[in-house]
Amino acid sequence: MPDSLRDLIHAYALSRDPQFFAPEATIEQMPVGRVVRGRTAIGAMLRSFYLEAFSNGDERIRGIAVDDIRRIGVVESIFRARHARAALGIPLTQVEVPMIGIYEFEADQIARGRVYFDVVTLLGRRADTATAPGEGEKGRG
Repeated sequence: MPDSLRDLIHAYALSRDPQFFAPEATIEQMPVGRVVRGRTAIGAMLRSFYLEAFSNGDERIRGIAVDDIRRIGVVESIFRARHARAALGIPLTQVEVPMIGIYEFEADQIARGRVYFDVVTLLGRRADTATAPGEGEKGRG
């Protein structure tokens, strides 16, 4: 296990291994209001995103910041990939999505996480061409 908080957050950012999360941890995908609870569910969410929803995924870490006193780590990254399959009206599109993750540690594990990303970009649509639900395209619900 890495020695410092910076090493821990960096190791997690490189691996996206759910073992870095506490058994009862939560992670919230802030743009969509989705909260995932528990290491097993977080692992399934990470697997679905990084290995199933996209192909040829590559995440470049742009920066890491830590607050050792408050035990918080922040990761800024760029995720580049192609949608693995067309679904829900989303074509096979190459995406480049800036992401920010804020992780609160208890001991040497992530207890809470919040992830921020641009949903429009993730869906493979440019903001200037996307239409709001009810304005020409069906919304997701």
